[in-house]
Amino acid sequence: MAVEDIFLGPVKVWRAPSGTAKPDETTIAFGEAWGAGWTVLGYTKTPTSMNYETEELDVKIEESLGAVKRRKTDEALTIETTLAELTAANMAVAVGGTVVSTVAGAGQRAYEELEVGDEPVLTEYAWGLEGEYVDSAGASFPVRFFVHKGTAKLGGALEFGKEDYPGITLQVKALMDLTQTAGERLFVMQRVTAELVS
Repeated sequence: MAVEDIFLGPVKVWRAPSGTAKPDETTIAFGEAWGAGWTVLGYTKTPTSMNYETEELDVKIEESLGAVKRRKTDEALTIETTLAELTAANMAVAVGGTVVSTVAGAGQRAYEELEVGDEPVLTEYAWGLEGEYVDSAGASFPVRFFVHKGTAKLGGALEFGKEDYPGITLQVKALMDLTQTAGERLFVMQRVTAELVS
C-alpha cells in the first residue's frame, strides 16, 4: 500500500483517428503533446467518468441452490464528461457533422458553422484520458487510459440559464478492436511508475 497511489485531480480528454498509435510511455511525459493525430478536447466542466460494465451467465445445477460457475457474456465501456467550451468543433465531436469556418474580410465577419443531419454512419475514433501520478519523491508521471475505437454522442441537453453556463455533454461508447490481441480489445490502462534507467 502506498498513499501516493491515490489518484487526485482531473484528466484531459484526447481524440485521434482510429488506429493512431498510443503515445510512447518513455518519451512523452505527463502534459506533453501525444503526437501526430491526437487532439486534446479542451477544458471540461464536470469530472470525467469511465464506466466498465459486464453481463454474466450464472451456471446452475439441480444439485445446488447457487451458481457453481460464472462467465462473462458481455462487456461495455463508456466515458462521459462535459466539455466547457461551446465551439462548433466541440459540438461536432458530440454530434458529427461538418464545421465550416469563414475568415473575416471586407464586409464579412469571421464565423464558424456546424452542419448536421441525415448522416447515419458514426465515425470511429481512438480516445484517451490522461491524469498525473506523483510518486513519493515528487516525480510526475502520466496515468493514461486508451480506447482503441469508440463512437461519441451528445449525452444530454444543452442548458442555457442565468445561473450556469452551457456545456457539451459528451458520451463515448467503446467498440471492440479486433485487430488487437484478445484481452486488450476494449481498453488499456497505463501508469508510468519510474524513470528509465540510464
